[in-house]
Amino acid sequence: MTRIPSLPVCVAFACALFAATARAELYVWVDAEGQTHVSDDPKAVPSDAASLPGSAGSVGDLWGGKVVGPPPRAAGRDRSESERRVALLVRGALDDLRRGEAARAAVSLEGVLRLEPGNPEAHWYLALLDRQRGRLGAAQRHLEAFLAHAGDEHEAFRASAERRLAALRDEHRLSEEQSRSGPLRLVAAQSPHFRVRYDARLGEASPDYAGTVLRYLEEAYRDVVARLGVAPAEPTGVVLYGKAAYLAAHQHRFSFPTVGFFDGRIHVASAAHPAGEMRSLLFHEFTHAIFAERTGGDRPFWLNEGLAELAERASRGERGASRSERALLRHRIDAGEWIALERLAPGFGGLDEASARIAYLEATAAAAWVESHAGAAGLGALLDAIAAGEDFDAALRRATHADTAELGATLRREIQSEFATP
Repeated sequence: MTRIPSLPVCVAFACALFAATARAELYVWVDAEGQTHVSDDPKAVPSDAASLPGSAGSVGDLWGGKVVGPPPRAAGRDRSESERRVALLVRGALDDLRRGEAARAAVSLEGVLRLEPGNPEAHWYLALLDRQRGRLGAAQRHLEAFLAHAGDEHEAFRASAERRLAALRDEHRLSEEQSRSGPLRLVAAQSPHFRVRYDARLGEASPDYAGTVLRYLEEAYRDVVARLGVAPAEPTGVVLYGKAAYLAAHQHRFSFPTVGFFDGRIHVASAAHPAGEMRSLLFHEFTHAIFAERTGGDRPFWLNEGLAELAERASRGERGASRSERALLRHRIDAGEWIALERLAPGFGGLDEASARIAYLEATAAAAWVESHAGAAGLGALLDAIAAGEDFDAALRRATHADTAELGATLRREIQSEFATP
C-alpha cells in the first residue's frame, strides 16, 4: 500500500496523470530542422512552419507545443477499409491530445499499431507520450520504429527523431555514470527570480542546460504569480539533480517514487536534456513554493496540491480536468466513494494508490472551482488569510461565497449534471 504524506511533493504517478488556462497569444511551430519554437509574436512564425493540421498554432491547440508531428493520412475513398480505419484512429488520437485526453490517445495509437505495426505516425506520437511519462526505453523503441518506417512525407521529422534518440541515449549514459560516480558536484546559476544549483554532470551532458532551466523557471514565475495573485518576497532556491543523484540524496525521505519536492527550496530530478516534462514539473513545484512562502505551511493540502496541478496543466496548454477524468469522478460519486475535501485538508496520508489518484483529481477540480470564482485577487487574499491564521472556511466563503462543504457539494452537482444518469 502506497502511503502519501502531507508534503508538497510531486509523486511520480501524479505528475504523469495531471496538469488550466492556455495563453492563447503564444504560438508554437516546428522549423525545417524539427526544432520546436515558442513566441508571443505571430509575425515570428515562418510561413512554412509545420504544425498540426487544423490548428491555429496556439499552445492551447497544440497541447503545450508537444503534439507536433506528421499529419494523419487522408481517409479517402481510394484507401482500403483498413487504411481508412487507421487514418481515422490517428486523427481521433490527435483530437484527443488537443483536448488533453492523453490516456485515450495512447489507447487509440496502440490500436493503430495492432492494425498496422509499422505506422510511423502512431510510433511518433507514442514516442512523445512515453517521453512525457518518463518511459525512456519505450520512447526510444518508438522513435527507432518511426525512423525505420518513415516515408518521404515524414522527411521533415526525421532529423528531429534522430536528435530525440541521441538525447535519450544521453539520459541512459548519464544515469549509468551517476550510479558509479562520486560525490555530487553542484554548479550555481541565477536569474532575476531564482537562485539555482544544478548537478555538474547535467551541464556536461547539455551545454545549454542552465539557460534552458532558467528560462522555464522564469516562465513559471510569470504564469503562476499571475494566477495566484501573489509573488515570493525573495528569489526562490532550486536544486536540480541527475536522476540517480536525486535518488541517492532523497530516496530515504519517501516510501514511494517522487520526482520533486519543496522544503524551503525546490528539489527536482532532471533529465540531461530538459524539455516539456521538466517545464511542467517546475511549474508544479514553484506553485508549492509560493503557497508555502505565502502561507507558512502546506494546508489545506487539497488547495495546495490542486493549484499546483492546475499550474502544471497550464504549462502544457491544458484547460482543467479532462472529460474522462470528470467522468471518473462522476463514477466515484455514484459509487459513494467521493472523498470529502475536509478529509483531504491535512494531507493525502493513509490513502492507497487508487484513492490517492482520485484525491489528486478531486483537488484539481476543487482548486479550479476556487480559481474560477475567486480570481487572482481573491486567491491572493485567501492565501494571505491562511497566513494570518484566519478560519479557512470563513476566508473561503469571503473569496467564493462557499465554505469547504458547500464547495464540495456544488462541485459534485456540477460533475453529475455533465453526464447522463447511468
